[in-house]
Amino acid sequence: MKEIIDCHTHCDFSHDSTAPARDMIESALAKGLPYFAITDHCDKDCEVLPGYEYIRQIDLPRRFEEIVRLRDEYRGRLDVAVGIEYGWLAAADPLYIEINKQYETDIIINSVHLVSGEDCYFAPFFDKRTRREAYTEYLQDVSASVDAPYDYDVIGHIGYVIRKAPYEDKVMRYADYSDLLDEILRKLIAKGKALELNSHAEGTGLDFLPEPDTLRRYRELGGELVTFGSDAHAPENIARNFDLVCEALKAAGFKYMFKYKAHSPVAIKLD
Repeated sequence: MKEIIDCHTHCDFSHDSTAPARDMIESALAKGLPYFAITDHCDKDCEVLPGYEYIRQIDLPRRFEEIVRLRDEYRGRLDVAVGIEYGWLAAADPLYIEINKQYETDIIINSVHLVSGEDCYFAPFFDKRTRREAYTEYLQDVSASVDAPYDYDVIGHIGYVIRKAPYEDKVMRYADYSDLLDEILRKLIAKGKALELNSHAEGTGLDFLPEPDTLRRYRELGGELVTFGSDAHAPENIARNFDLVCEALKAAGFKYMFKYKAHSPVAIKLD
């Protein structure tokens, strides 16, 4: 039987979710997952810049207390991994270093949401740039994020910038940005960080991020560490497109995907 996992999800400790953690866990149980990571947003990138006061910052002490309590409560029925998703910005690096000293986690996702200090999820970002400029600046920041001075395990959702891009064809194709993508992929491999396949891709024309040619190139370069994340913010989206991601991995030549426990990758054979 295929082991279904989900390494990237959010509950109501994240500013953009209203789902209680228990509801997310119960949904994962109902869907037959043996492993489920809750990786709420820690948006210190937004805290260090003016203009993002509307982003509710996570209550870290309360959040970790509750997730650890639920992890212990569900032990034996579901392996609840304690995770976090850092919103990368170089100015926030010292804050993430301190958070890592204070809290024990299983998995840390490092993600770019702000590009050149602007939220690339909204129209004003694209209004000021050509498509080429927008995607190039995003990839440059992703490359910088790989070099973050704090410990993390996974680079999240490469291609995030396309989710709300105002183009009929949003896809960021490997062939069009091969130099930058190769730089990112080579650094991931050299640093032993995982590439996330993120299935929150509605409206992009894809089943997951990054697009399949980028995944294939990662394998060609020798990449092995890959994780699956639904990026679910609601119970019904947990593990969405998991089977499609597994098929894409096998087609690209991967034999395993990985989950993380205490920041160690654990291989899961692709059936």
